[in-house]
Formats: sequence, C-alpha cells, structure tokens
Amino acid sequence: MLSTEKMSVTSTRRRTLNLPKLPHSTRVKHILQKYVVGEDVKEYEQLVCSIRDNVFEDDEIHSLLAEATQCISILNQDLRLFVEAILVLKWAHKSDSIVQEYRSFLVNLLCAHNYHMKHAIDQLIAYFNPDESEKEWLNGVPSDEDCRTMANVHSVINIILKVIPMSRELLQQCFISQYPYLKRSTHKHEVYLHSLLWVLDYQPEFRLEFFYLIFNRLILLDVNAPKEEILRAQEGQLDEEMFSMDDVKSVKSFVDSDNMRHPLAHTLDVCLDKILNFIIAECHDLTTGQLNWDKTKSLYQTMVYVFDKVILPTYNIHHVQFAIFFVCSFKVTLCEAFLGHLWKKVCNPNVPSVHRQTAVTYIASLLARAAFIPLTMLKSTIHQMTAWIHSYIHTQDGLECINSDVRVHAVFYSVCQALFYVVAFRHKDLVNTRKNITFLESLNLAKMVTCRLNPLRVCQAAVVQNFAAVTRMYQLAYCYTVIEHNTRSAMPTVYLDEKGCVSTSSSLLESFFPFDPYLLKRSGQKIAPLYLEYKAADDEDDETVEFMEEDDDFLNDHHSPGIASPTRHSDKRFSYGTSPGFRYKS
Repeated sequence: MLSTEKMSVTSTRRRTLNLPKLPHSTRVKHILQKYVVGEDVKEYEQLVCSIRDNVFEDDEIHSLLAEATQCISILNQDLRLFVEAILVLKWAHKSDSIVQEYRSFLVNLLCAHNYHMKHAIDQLIAYFNPDESEKEWLNGVPSDEDCRTMANVHSVINIILKVIPMSRELLQQCFISQYPYLKRSTHKHEVYLHSLLWVLDYQPEFRLEFFYLIFNRLILLDVNAPKEEILRAQEGQLDEEMFSMDDVKSVKSFVDSDNMRHPLAHTLDVCLDKILNFIIAECHDLTTGQLNWDKTKSLYQTMVYVFDKVILPTYNIHHVQFAIFFVCSFKVTLCEAFLGHLWKKVCNPNVPSVHRQTAVTYIASLLARAAFIPLTMLKSTIHQMTAWIHSYIHTQDGLECINSDVRVHAVFYSVCQALFYVVAFRHKDLVNTRKNITFLESLNLAKMVTCRLNPLRVCQAAVVQNFAAVTRMYQLAYCYTVIEHNTRSAMPTVYLDEKGCVSTSSSLLESFFPFDPYLLKRSGQKIAPLYLEYKAADDEDDETVEFMEEDDDFLNDHHSPGIASPTRHSDKRFSYGTSPGFRYKS
C-alpha cells in the first residue's frame, strides 16, 4: 500500500512538471552509444533531464545504476552530463542494495575515468552540508538515521582512498573548499566537523592537515565572537541587528540556558566540545578508559604543530587555545614539554619579538590557571624565568648607557610581567611553608624592581599593584618607592616611523593572558575541573592596604597609566572578563 502511494506521488509530480519519463533501463546503453557517434543528441538530453529532475523509486534507481555500470567503458568526458546526473542521485539513505550498487558503480567509474574524480568527491562531501532547516543534534550526538547516512558515505570515501591513492590530495582540497562559512548555522558546522573527525578514524594520516584546517576555521569564529560581546549577549544587552547572519536563526533562539546567546559563540562552543570529545576518545582506551600514551604523544605533537602555525600567531583569541590546555592536563610530562617548547621560543633571538612575547604570556597564563601543574614545576619555571631576567639585567648593567625604548627590551619586559603575574596569582601556594618563602627570597625580586630598566614602569597596573602588595606583605621587595617615582615621571612616548608618521604610545605592555576565564558553556564543563580561579583572603588584603596607606605617600585620587594606587575602598572586584584575571583594588 505504501509503495503504491509513493508511485502515485511520483507520477503526479512528473505530470505536474511535464518531465520526460526515464526510458527502460535496457535502452540507456543504446541511447548513450548513439550519442557517442553523434546520431541522436536530443534523446540523450532528454535522458539526462529525466535523471536530473525526476524523483525515482528504489527499484528505478537500482535498475538505472545497474545499466550505468554496464556502460562504464564509454563514460568518458564526452558523457560528463550523464555521469553528473547519476552522481547527484540521493542514495546514501536508501536500502543496502542501492548503497552497494552505487558504491560499485562509483568505484568502477573512477578507476576507469579519473576525469570524474573531483565532481564525485564534491557530491560525496555535499552530504556533510545539511539543509539550514534541519535541527541541531541533541548534545552534539547524531541521530541513528544521520549516522547511517554518513556511514554509507564514509565507506565509499574509504574505498576510493584505498583503490585510488591519487585521490587523497583532491579529497583534502574538496574538504577545504566546502567548509561552511563562519556565519552559517551551527548545525552545518557540527555536521561538517563531525564528518572531518570521522575521516580520521580510517585515515589517521590526514590528522595534521585536517587539524590545521579545523583550527583555522575555529579561530575565525573565535575572533568574531569577542569576549565583551559574549558577556553582553549573556546579559541580554545585544540587539538582534548585531547578528545579521546568513541563514541563521535570530538571537531569540539562543535564550535557552544551555546554549550561548551569541550565535557565533554558540557555534564555537558546539565545535570545541566536539574537538575535546575527540581528544578524549583518541587519547584513551575505549574499553579500560586508561590513557594510551603512544596515541597521546602523537596527538600532542599534532597540537603543538597547530599551535605554532595557527594559534600562537593569532592575537587576542579567547577559547580555541584551551584545546592545548586540555591536552596538557592528561599528564604532567605533556605540560612540562609544552612549557619547555614555549620557553625555547622565548629564548630564541631568531623568533620574531612579538611571538616571543606571546609565548611568555602563554607560560604565565598556564602556570597561573592550570590546576594540574604541580608546585615543583611551578617553582622550576619561575626559577628559570628569574635566571633569564637577572642575566639580562647583568648584561645591561655592563653598558655605560641604556636605551630606554620599550620596543628594544620588549621581551625582557614581557618576561618580567609574566613573572610578576605568576608570583601575585599563585602566591598562596608559594608562601604556605617556610621553605617556599625562602625560595621566593632567593629570587632576588628587589633587584628586578630597582634595576635601571625599571620593569614596573611598563607592566599592567593590575599586575603591578597585586605584585607590590604580595612582595610588601612577605618582605620580598619594596615596590612603592619605584611606583611613586613612575607616577610622577610618567609621560607618553612619541615615535617617528620610517615613513615619517608620528605615533604616541603609553609604553605599556599588552594585557593579553590567553587562559583568562572560559565563557563557553557546553565545552566549559570539561575545562572547569582543570581551571584555577584567583582567591585572596580578606584579612590579607585589608592588612596590606592598611600598611600601604600608613607608610606610603600616594596620589590617592589619580591613577597614572601602568601605576596602581591603593586607597581605602573595600570593594572587592574580580576582572574575570579581562586580563590579568585577579582582583584590582581601585
């Protein structure tokens, strides 16, 4: 009964559209042969139109594919239109017999005529770009029907890669060219990313290229979803006009508490959650749940490559870099290796200065925020940074005069700010025993503060103030005399570039700390257990402020750039939306 109804619907549609009927399958080969010799072009064109425009029953598709398989020897580029009409048939959700018939036809066709390779792969990948009308997967898990459809497509792709090795590069190019635009729907992104990661199950050698592609596109989402916009969207302050996206639901569809209200942030959240799930599955044994060290090392190397090529050179991203943060949490060895990798960049004069500065901000932010870093590693990294700073200071002290241009010593100032930030942020872990306090005393922080390069002059105000409070309390250094001098002598610097243009700078370092608080909800559930928030005891802070007010002569009503002035305000605020992420007394 159901089959009869389907045939009736199909016949009605053909009559309505006045489409030519598909000739009996035994005539297809005859029509193609006549067209090849140039005898009957019109009948060939009618055949192509009927295949392209009609909706066929399963038995019709089966017969057509069987007849087309018998004609493979003559399906060269002269019959391109016929081949393309066959390739656009919707087959992946059909019965197993049709899937098998299509797979056999396609593999035989491409082995005989590689001219059709690109169009065939394009049509296969098109299955990974669903309609905008389709709903998102629940919790990112595809339905059984979607799984079956994608499994059929992936089985064909896998066979093609095995039978025709030359198709590998073409497949990668097609995946790159069809990746959804960043403003397309979240469902398009999640299906496409899911399919890319699925390919890695049977072709793991593609991982380097696919990860490079994926993280490139995720960074585009990240930079187009600034943290300030995300926070405003979560508070309901953004207008719908701000999200003039192509084929994307309005901001009203994101009011669900489980989703991010900012559309691009929601897409990024869903995609990063898939990446983190893939990392977990790739690095752990599915049966025992134990860490597979060999696979983990391989994935770590891939992530470091992507980090160097894509993540590190990109300024002021907020969430994508947490993928490497997550990988480092699996084992202390990975974290140590990553810190060592970053430190080599900092110390290498052949690396661009801006990359060296960014690398040291990653070190500082990782040391401050990672709950999985042991105290021994924290102390050893701090000692390493301190030794480099003192060596740099010693070199400069040997000179009769010092170039005061901040740009000349940008790496030095960045390392100093990183050290001050870590000491201020993790001071509770560094002063809990007498041995640790002795360690801090051995760093000779007072010499850094009072050296001729004057790092407190260019560090961010919040870093300076918190570092000064900590060192004052534990008598590690006395910063307030230097801070007061900087307050009185602070002046903007005027630069003249090569083109003769004048620019003015406040000589402050950037306040970019890459592992500032994570705002995305779904993927954030995996980050939260690994993440440290800044904590300060009230009695410590109040006592510190009292000491500073008794002993120091400050301009309490005015704050100069880069200078922190303590007052009697007890308002406790945490700058979790901006760096450096700990309390700023105002």
